[in-house]
Amino acid sequence: MDTATTMPRALHIGAAWKTAAQRAALFSLFLVCALLVFVFGVDYHTRFWTNSSGAFKAGVSALFLAAMLVLRRSERGRAYWPIALAFLAASLANVSTGYLAAPAQRWVLGLAGATVATPEGQMWGKLVDVVLKLAPIFALLWLAHEGLGSVFIRRGKLGWSLGIGLLALFNFVATSIAVAASRGGDMSPVFANLPWWFGFSLINAFMEEIWFRGLFLRRLEPAIGAGGALLLTTLAFGTSHLFATYIDLWGMVTFGIITYTLGMAWGLLMHKTDTLWGSVLFHTAGDVYGLVAIGF
Repeated sequence: MDTATTMPRALHIGAAWKTAAQRAALFSLFLVCALLVFVFGVDYHTRFWTNSSGAFKAGVSALFLAAMLVLRRSERGRAYWPIALAFLAASLANVSTGYLAAPAQRWVLGLAGATVATPEGQMWGKLVDVVLKLAPIFALLWLAHEGLGSVFIRRGKLGWSLGIGLLALFNFVATSIAVAASRGGDMSPVFANLPWWFGFSLINAFMEEIWFRGLFLRRLEPAIGAGGALLLTTLAFGTSHLFATYIDLWGMVTFGIITYTLGMAWGLLMHKTDTLWGSVLFHTAGDVYGLVAIGF
C-alpha cells in the first residue's frame, strides 16, 4: 500500500468528518434558537405560556443581544455575530408586536371603520402586524450598517424570480376560485373580498419572507452550508405554522407537508435568484389559495 497516498486521503476524510460534526452541532444550536423565536416567541398561537409572555420575548432578545456583542468582540466568534444579529432582529419583531399590536390594531381599525371579523379589517390588522415586525428589523440592520440587500431586497435575477412568482400566483388564484366555485355557492362574496384577501396575503408574504428567510439564508450559509440554511429556515417556517393550526392529526400531517414543502420551495427560489420578489409572489399565491379555497 502506498503510504504517501493513504495518509493525505485519511487526513482529508478526517477533516471532512470534523467539518460535518461542527456543522451538525451548529445546526442543532441554531435550530433551538429558531424555535425560541418562531415557535415559543410568536403570538400567532397560545400553545405555550411563552407565547403570551412579554418577559420571555424580551429575555430571548436580551440573550441574542448579549451573544451578538460578545461574538463581535471575539476574534474567534466574529464570523458568527451576523447570525446572532439575525436572531436578535427576528426576536425583536416578537417584542414589538407583543406590546404594541393590540392597541395599534384597535386604533387603525377605528380609523378604517372596520372590524377584525371582516376581510377588510383582517387586512388592516395584518398591515399593523407587518409594520411592527419589520420596523425593528430594518432599524437594527441600519444600526449595524447592513443594507436591505442583506435581506434579499435587491434586484438579483429579477426576470426569473418574477416569472416563477407570477406563474405560481396566477395558477393558485385561478385554482382557488375554481375550487370555491365547485361548491355551487354564491361567488359574489368571493370576488368582493378578493382584493382584501390579496392585500392581506401580499403584505404578510413580504414580511414573512424577510422574517423567516431573508434574515437567515446568507448569514447561516458560512456556518452550516447553503443546504443547512435552507433546511433550518424551512423547519422554522413549517413548525411555526404547524403549531398555529388547530386541526385533527391527519389535518396537521397534511398541513405540515404543505408548509414544509412550500417553505423549501420559497427558500430555494430566493437562494437561486438572489432576491425575494419571486418568493413573495409565490407565498402570496399560497396564502390567497388558503383564504379563498380553504377559508383559513
